Amino acid sequence: MAEIVLIIGLLVFLAHFFTALFRRTRVPDVLLLLLLGVVLGPVMGWVKPEDFGHVGGVVSTFALIVILFESGIDLKPEVILRTWRPTLGLTLTTFVLTIGCAYLAGYYLLGLSPMLAWILGATVGGTSAAVVIALVKRLKMPDPGGTVLVMESALGDVLCIVLLLGLVEAAALGSLHAGKMIGSIFASLVCAGAIGTIGGFVWLAVLNTVRQFPNTIFTTLAFLFILFGISDILGFSGAIAALAFGATLTNHHRLEFLHNHHLLRDRELGAISETDVDFFLEILFLLKTFFFIYMGVSIRFTGMRLIGIAAVFTVAVFLLRIPVVRFVFPRGSIAWKDATLMTFMVPKGLVSAVLASIPVERGLVGADVIRDFTYMVVLLSICLTAVLIPLSELPPFSRFYRWLFEGRSVPEISESQPAME
Repeated sequence: MAEIVLIIGLLVFLAHFFTALFRRTRVPDVLLLLLLGVVLGPVMGWVKPEDFGHVGGVVSTFALIVILFESGIDLKPEVILRTWRPTLGLTLTTFVLTIGCAYLAGYYLLGLSPMLAWILGATVGGTSAAVVIALVKRLKMPDPGGTVLVMESALGDVLCIVLLLGLVEAAALGSLHAGKMIGSIFASLVCAGAIGTIGGFVWLAVLNTVRQFPNTIFTTLAFLFILFGISDILGFSGAIAALAFGATLTNHHRLEFLHNHHLLRDRELGAISETDVDFFLEILFLLKTFFFIYMGVSIRFTGMRLIGIAAVFTVAVFLLRIPVVRFVFPRGSIAWKDATLMTFMVPKGLVSAVLASIPVERGLVGADVIRDFTYMVVLLSICLTAVLIPLSELPPFSRFYRWLFEGRSVPEISESQPAME
């Protein structure tokens, strides 16, 4: 027990060191934490996913909830209204192209049946909210690019979950109900958003009363977990509910139709303080640290051929992302540096890893290939995202991206000239 406590303490200090290193070298701390988990798990064999029991999955879910909630706090409704079209364009185009690439890899290279190949596509179709949001925050990416990436990752999770569950059900029953699937996606988004928004007003209405009791700083997160659980149990998106709850707490004054409700009209609403936000960030830091280490420990290496196919698929997705961003954001509509970062933000993560286990649990023949392939894509996509971020700042790459998204290249920098802004 003493050794475990010692290791936990060391990991927290190491995570702080990785954060400081990111500020100096632009190497994302999420990559270093992930690689640390790979070393501790698959490489050295010191830690196994089974050692975490149910705690690993619970901590991972908590991390995703708090990440989305904290992102919701920073969301601005006017930015969302201004960027909903590019958000949908980027999300749906990337999602469809990724599924297409996964189908080709699964059917022609991995030998999966057509249905399993589509299931593979649904598993890896979205982007990781945990990775994308963490990088957006660390890079201090401004709006509208930052908001578009946050919304893309949240919407992608909903699409992946509903599509995979529909395909798994179709594989078991032998028929696919497209209308039912589309209805489920719409209901999941709308109902989860309503749960998060109404929950936010309910919490603000009772927050001043709750604060009269001692030791209540954790109650906001506790209420967040309740909303997530209710939304998920009802079959809606807990991720969207968490995002909407966070956005409501800081933007409730914009929703006048709810303020005019007779239950809230004469009630003084509470507010989230800076102390609350600082506490959320500290909790998020700890959860994120152990989330990425646990993800690294969970990676499986099952053969060079599968690794090679996963690498080809990952590179193809990243290459396709470049024309997608260029198409969705015409030249001059967004800063070229932000557009460059958006071309890298297609890592896979927790949702893909969890979804990959569902076909295995349902007993589908060949589902273990989907699981192992997905785990490898998660690792490779996060690594590639992390490597490309500092690499894009080098002159050959920066000149290309500036020409692509702005129409002119970055001028050569001599020793007497200041560095590019």
